Order: sequence, then C-alpha cells, then structure tokens
Amino acid sequence: MIAASSATAEMPAVPGECKDAPGAGRGIAPATQGLIALLMYLAAWLAAKASPLLIHPGWAQLSQGGMDPNFYVWSLRWWPYAIAHGLNPLHSSLVRVPAGADLAWITTIPPLALLAAPVTVLVGPVVSFNLLVVASLPVSAWAAFILCRRITCRFWPALAGGAVYGFSTYETSHVASGQLNLAFAPLLPLIAYLVLAWWEGKLGGRAFTALLGLAMAAQFYLFIETFAGLTVVLAVALAAGYALAGRRRRPVVARLIGLTGLAYLLALVLAAPYLRAALEHVPPGFVRDPSGQGLDLVSLVSFQQGGALGLKSLALAGGWHPPLPKGGYIGVPLLAIAAFLALFTWSRRLTRFLTIMFAFVVVAALGPAVKMYGRTLFELPWHSLWYLPIVRSSFPTRLMIFGSLALAVITASFLVAPPKKLPWLYPLQWLLAITGIFIVAASAATLQLSRGPGVPAFITTGEYRHYIAPGATIVVVSHTGNAGLLWQAETNFYPRLAGGFLNEVVTRRTALPHPVANLVIGKLTKQDILRFRSFVRAARVAAILVGIHTLRKWQTVLAKLGFRRRVFGRVILYRPPGGWS
Repeated sequence: MIAASSATAEMPAVPGECKDAPGAGRGIAPATQGLIALLMYLAAWLAAKASPLLIHPGWAQLSQGGMDPNFYVWSLRWWPYAIAHGLNPLHSSLVRVPAGADLAWITTIPPLALLAAPVTVLVGPVVSFNLLVVASLPVSAWAAFILCRRITCRFWPALAGGAVYGFSTYETSHVASGQLNLAFAPLLPLIAYLVLAWWEGKLGGRAFTALLGLAMAAQFYLFIETFAGLTVVLAVALAAGYALAGRRRRPVVARLIGLTGLAYLLALVLAAPYLRAALEHVPPGFVRDPSGQGLDLVSLVSFQQGGALGLKSLALAGGWHPPLPKGGYIGVPLLAIAAFLALFTWSRRLTRFLTIMFAFVVVAALGPAVKMYGRTLFELPWHSLWYLPIVRSSFPTRLMIFGSLALAVITASFLVAPPKKLPWLYPLQWLLAITGIFIVAASAATLQLSRGPGVPAFITTGEYRHYIAPGATIVVVSHTGNAGLLWQAETNFYPRLAGGFLNEVVTRRTALPHPVANLVIGKLTKQDILRFRSFVRAARVAAILVGIHTLRKWQTVLAKLGFRRRVFGRVILYRPPGGWS
C-alpha cells in the first residue's frame, strides 16, 4: 500500500536476491530474522512499560479511570459468548437494559475477540485483554519490519523502520488508552507486503486477490474508520504509483489496480453482514465537528505526552502546551530523515513515492483547516468533504497511522547506505534515526496502571450467584470506568446490565442510565426520584451494586429511597423496596 506499486527499480530483480545483499543477515533465514525482531520489540516494550500486565495478567489495571479498556474486555467476551449461544453478535439485549444495544456502530473488535477466544474461555477476558495490549505494539512493529526488510534487504534498517511504526506516538497513545482497535495495527504493513510480494512474482494473481481481500475485510471488522482511511490512501497510492511507474511498467500497475479492485469487492462481500447492519441502524442525532479532530501542525514537533526523561517539563518550558489530538507527534529528527532522503535520493521512484504519500497523509490528517496552537489559520479548499454524512464523525488525525507507516519505510531506506559521495555520513544517519526513535518513545504516554486485581472478590469468587438470579438485571456504580461491563464480562454474562458505556455515538460519556446518574447530579428533585423509580420498574432492576470506594452520596441517596443494603467486602449490594424485579 504505502510502499506499493511504484517500488519498481529499487526492488530485487530476481526473487531471493536479498540473501546476498550486504547486511541482509546471511546465514539467517528471513523467518528467523522476523522472529528475532519480534522478540526484540517485545523485550523493549516489556522492559519499558508493559511488564506489570504480564506479572498480573488477571488484574484489570490499565487506565481504569477511562471507559475504553473495560469496554474492550467486554467485547473480547461478547463475541465467543454470542456465537456459542446462537445470538446475533451485532445486537445485545444484555446491556443497556431495557432497550438493548445495536453494536454495528460499536467497535467490538471481532477479529481480536475470535483470535483470543481460547484464552478468554479458559482464563477470562481480562487475561486476553492484557495479553493483547502486551502484543499490540510489538506485533505492529514486526509487521512493519517484514515490510521494510522486503524493501531494503537489510535487518538493522528494517528493525529501525519497524520501531518507527510500532512505537510511534499514534500507537503508544492509543494503547495507553486501552483502545485495541487502534493500537493493534499489523494489517496495514501486511497489506503493503502483499503488494510487494505480488510485484516480485512471489504471489499469483488469485492468491494475491484472495489474501488482500481477507486482510482488508479483517481491517474492516477490526475498525471501520481505519478501513475507510485505507480506501482513500490506497486509491491515492495506486494513482501515484501509476504516475511514477513510467511507460514500460504502467501496464503492470494497471493490472495491480484491477486485482486490488477485485480484492476490495471480496472484502466488501465478506463485510456485507456488518455493513448491512450498520446502514440499517445509523445512530440518530450524533455528529462530531471534524475541525476539532484534525492534526495541529505544532503537534508534529511538539512533545504531546512527555511521559519520560522530563520531556513534559521541556515541552511546557517551551510554551508548547495546546490540547493536541493523539498521535500527531513525529519529532524533528524523523522529519529531517524524510527531508534528507528526498534531498539525496529524489531520483529514485521509491523516494518520490514515499515522499508524496507522507505529504498527502499529513495534509489529509489536518482535516478541514490548517491549525497551529489550536487556532485555525485558514480552511483548506476541500474542507466541505469533511462535512459529508458519516465522514464528519471521523477523526482526521487518525490518518497519521498511514504517515507512520510511510515514515517507517523512509527511515529504513535512509539507513541502507550513505550517499555515494559522502560515506562519512553513515554514522550520523544512524545517530539521527536512533535519536528520533528514542525521543518519540521517551515522549510516549505513560501507562496508567492501577494496583490490585481491579475486580472485587464478590465477582471473581462467584459469590454473586448466591444473591443474584441468572439473567436478573443489575446496575453497577463504581469509580472504575465501565465497571458494569467489566463485571458482566467476568461473570460470562450471568446478569443483564442496565447501563454500560459503549461509545459516544450511543451512550455519550456515562456508563450509567441517565435516570440513575441524575440521582447524584446537582440537587435531588422529586422529578429525579420519579424518573428513577420508573426506570427501575421498566428495567426490572433486581440489585444495584455499588463499589465501596464510590462517592458516599450514592449510599445516602439509595438509603433515602428505601433500598436495603448488604456489604460484601468491596461491594455493597442494594435491593429495591417492593417487588419491582
């Protein structure tokens, strides 16, 4: 894709030529090199940030103040449960009771849920989630590594390129938020790898079309917004490849365009059930302003997180502290690499292609307007496209994942060899690349990990079964983000749940039903009490579970409303008065 059809003169002319290239790792099979790279990425990720997730894999600990991590824990349990029970996985009547929830516009990561299903069934969804968080960045980096090695035929430059992609600010910021749909991103470099394998004659047309269609369908199910971005970037990449290929190779690129179109049709056929459900259940009344979700130019060179080495203090001292969207930071060294590669090797088709694609992605990620320090400088000529239906709910800055991939290949290509007339530059090239990777990694968001198991013993020991009937409806009130979905997933959907945060399209920013949440928002009125009682009857709420460390006002209000309580360690169980359930 990013390094696709125009990687012509620079590709090995003969299959297997890489094995004789200097620095290609002679004597070590490519598969072994890939395994070594994966282990190196994994070791670095564990040593830097992720080891607690392996030390306590059964603890719900990542970003427990936010909503997303426990939603994805729920999703990992939901798909195997729905399939095993013959349920429609795109609709659930077990959450958001009594209405239930359509899940077609909810990112429930079915590819990862099915991949991790054996682990989920055996040891639980929290373990699956933690293992996927641990694997996400190393696997994404590994996928970029094999793409870069395919292009450069060098192990160490490819290793650096893989790190640029897998440990980019885009990746680390989303994994810190527990957003598996964005942090787990190996499919994009693998799609580009398939294009190169076909170009070199390693894949026939049928195999290429089938594998590419499967990969694109998997990306659709993983996250539809990234698939939409892939569609746009792929179209531009093929057009650029055709323009740069030259008269002799254009027929080959034209055939690639045709095969890619067939693969795209295959992907849409495979995604048809999901796509049909999404189009039939478009959530009403919710749109974002894309101008607030675009890339800020300052974020390309401004430390956004500063999670290590005092970089946050350096950023603040420099006056760089606007609220910046996630994933835009690249840093001066890596931008310099892109500029130097273009300056010294512009005659190469691959350089021109990568430069064009990187520039296109950055401009597209700006969204409808150019901004600096959060201020709009001017609107772009195509700004109206961002306000089309559905498109206006997207995040332009999320296109930067494609920029990270282009930059990974640029970095690997930059490190292959020095300019012919300037061999003394080679150590400086490596110094620049290592500095760029180090600064990006050091400025990444710190993983917010809570101490302790995260799920109370009342749930983990199965004690809840003695006090709550199977299929009974509960409400969960906790300072833990999305605790209701977490506890329901841990019980394998034993109770039904009134509430649960799915995403902003459906539930905005609360995990509680509004009639319940309103009990502690402002002054409690008679109207609030009437709405609450009506909701409890309609949803047939059997119990309200309140975390022991939750705002004490909940205990006061529920006692005032006549709820009977019983304490189980870290959980207080409240039963409604009368026979409402």
